[in-house]
This record gives sequence, structure tokens and C-alpha cells, in this order.
Amino acid sequence: MQFASFTFLFFFLPITMGIYYLTPRRWKREVMLGISILFLFCGGWMAALTELVLAALTYGAGLLLEKLRSKKALSRLTLAGTLLVQFGALIVLRSDWLYSLKAGAFHGSALFPLGLAFFVLQSAGYCIDVFRGKCRGETNWRRLGLYLLFYPRLIMGPVVSYPMVHKTICDPAFDMSRIGGGLLRFLVGMAKKLFLADWVGMLFQTLCQTSDAPYSMLVVWLGAFSQLVTLYLELSGYADMAIGIGACYGVRLPKSYGKSLFYPSIAAFADQWNRTVVQWFSHYVGTHFRGSNRFFQLLALMITWGCIGLWYGVRLPSLLFGLLIGFCLWLAHLLWRDKRTSMLRYALTLLLLSVGAVLLTLPDLPSVWNYLKIMLCGGHIAPTEADADLLRAYGLALAAAVYSVSGNWRWLFHLVEEKPWFRILRVPLTVLFGIGALLLDVMLLVHTGGTVQMQLVL
Repeated sequence: MQFASFTFLFFFLPITMGIYYLTPRRWKREVMLGISILFLFCGGWMAALTELVLAALTYGAGLLLEKLRSKKALSRLTLAGTLLVQFGALIVLRSDWLYSLKAGAFHGSALFPLGLAFFVLQSAGYCIDVFRGKCRGETNWRRLGLYLLFYPRLIMGPVVSYPMVHKTICDPAFDMSRIGGGLLRFLVGMAKKLFLADWVGMLFQTLCQTSDAPYSMLVVWLGAFSQLVTLYLELSGYADMAIGIGACYGVRLPKSYGKSLFYPSIAAFADQWNRTVVQWFSHYVGTHFRGSNRFFQLLALMITWGCIGLWYGVRLPSLLFGLLIGFCLWLAHLLWRDKRTSMLRYALTLLLLSVGAVLLTLPDLPSVWNYLKIMLCGGHIAPTEADADLLRAYGLALAAAVYSVSGNWRWLFHLVEEKPWFRILRVPLTVLFGIGALLLDVMLLVHTGGTVQMQLVL
């Protein structure tokens, strides 16, 4: 089941919220776990069983690691075996190389659970924390199951550690203002996905489907930039939906993305883009390779970001995306110590990230090479008639999306927020804005057939 669907918006979410808040406080955790498992089965029974088996493995591994705490050799062997099964399942189910086998045996991608990538990070992080003694192995399977399977963060995270949330998850009091704020954030996140991300994304898809390259190099670069904007809007839109749904159930989830897509450096990008995932890999992977030597610094960054790239997709272009970001981070740390920002640094960062968006989106190296070849030397230098047709079709949407991801609208909102009349009309204006966002989402869902899939499945 997708968040951006009629089934979820008008049936699953309101019904489960009603059941949850009508449940006595002592049973809320069990009811929320049941709701999350139901959400899993709505996405396919094979996918749900896969994730439930991995959750049971994580529970058993945590207890075993707690029992073997004094026996380091057996504890390390248990941890290694658990991580091998968890990440092995992720690689097997995510790999495009095994797609034909899965298509014949399990009807294509139905075996792959949405959010398995986030689930594996949380379950692996829990096992590592138990091994390191940062938390005890959880004996209550319902509490651990809810931590692993809490459905608002299954699709798009964020990744949170078990010591941070195990005492607070799903123990809220009814708060109408929090529910209203959560619903509004959910509707705005859905609008980012349906109205902006899907529309702007068609620009890049149009360019990729053209083999004879009738477009100029400038428009091809603009297409790569538009795909970067699309990825940001889609991923941050789903993250907003997850945070909003979590607030509807009384759970506060951390933010995963910064307020703007425009970064003064590649280091700023690494700090703001899917930050909980980057922090996870930096903490659990990168720390093993750090050192004062420049070679070890490069090695740590390349391994950390190479793993992040493979986490986005088990294919060579995704790996190259991670290695590119890791190498540029090392190079910037080595050569560019000046903290001052300039338009040149913003432009160079956007160009690099646009190339990264191409690597992260296209499925194989031949497709990537064909597009990059046009970007660098294969397109027309002068504008063409095809450029004008493409910009007429998608230029307005791209301009609106760029303004949205720039974060400048926040300055305008804060300016209006200080006005006395806005303080008086804040509640009715917020309600009207929410109704407008709901109507826009409904119209877009009707136009797309009632449900919308993610471009980048995680």
C-alpha cells in the first residue's frame, strides 16, 4: 500500500486512527503493532512474511547477543551471522540482476517489501547496539516489533536508534492540535509528490526516451537538474508524509531533509540529504576506517558513501553515485578549506549533484553513459525547436518546483506571520489551506488512477 492512494487516505488512515485512540492506554502498543502488520500485508503477503521473519530473527539475535555478552567470540559470530542474513536479504531482494528470477517465481517485485532498506538499517543498528552494550536485548517482542515495523516510517524512514525511542513510541495522549498539524504536513507532503515531483520528473523521462538527441546541451543539463529536484521533492515529500502520519498517532519523528536543495558545498549536501541514513552509515561503517592519515580519511569516505549508494540500489550507477560523493567530500576537505560561500560554489555543487541524480536514477551504465555523453559533448550547442516545446510543456512546473526547494517561501511566510491580522486569522486560514491541499491531492489521485508509485523504491 502506498501513502499516496485513495485506499490509504480515506480508509486505512482514518479507520486505524479511530481504533487506535479508542483503545485503552495499556493496549495501544499492541494495537499499533497490529495496524503496522496489517499495513504490511496490504502490500503483499509474501513481502509481509519476509519482513516478519527478519523481525523475528532480529528479536532472537538481540536476546542471544545479550546472553553471550561475556563470550566475545560467540557474540561476534552471532552478530556477523545476523548482519549477513539481514543485508543478504536486502541485496537479494533489491538486486536488478535477480529480477528475472523473482519475476518468474514471485510475480516480479511483489516479494520486495516497501521500506525494507530502512527496516534493515534499524534492525542491524539494534543488534550492533546490543553487541556494544549501548542497550540491553529487548525481551518484550511487542515493543521491539513496534520499533521495527511502525508503519509511518517503513516507506521513507527516518532511521532512529532503539535507545532513543523505545520509551516514548506510542504512549501519547489525545491532542487535536498535534493531529491537525500532522494531517496538514501529510497532505502537503503528498502534494509535493503528486503535483511537483511527478510533473517535473516527466522532463527528465522525455529526454531519456529520445535517442537521436534533438535537444541542446543546456536543456540536457537542465533535465539532469530537474531530476535532482524531482528526487528531492519525492523523497522529502514521503518523509513529510511519514512525519505527519507519525504525529497523527502521537509519535514525533526526526526530520530527514534540510529546508533547501541549494547547498554551498558538497559537505552541506551530506549533512542535509537523508541525514538519518547518512548518520547511520557514518556511525556504524565509517568509524571503523577513520584516522589522521589522508589515505584513511579517503578510505572512510569512499566506503561509507559507497555503501550509501548501494543502499539506494544494488546496481553499478548507484555505487558510482556514492563513490563520487565520497571522493568529492575528501577533495573538498583537502583542498577547499575556505568557509566563505559564493555563487560559484553553489553552481559547482548543483552541477555535481545533477550528475549524481543521473547516476542514482538510470538503471545501468549504458543508459548513464548515453545521457552523460549528450550532456558533455553530444547535444546541440544552439537552442533548438525541441527545446522550446519541452520548456513550454514543463517550464512552469520546473519554475514552481525550484522556488519550492529554494526555501525562499519560508521568508515570505515568516514576514506574513508577524502581521496582526494573520494572528487573528491563523486558524481559519490553516483550515482553508488544508482543505485546498486535500482537494488538490484528490484531483491528482483521480487523474493518476487512485494510487501513485515511488520512482526510487526503498
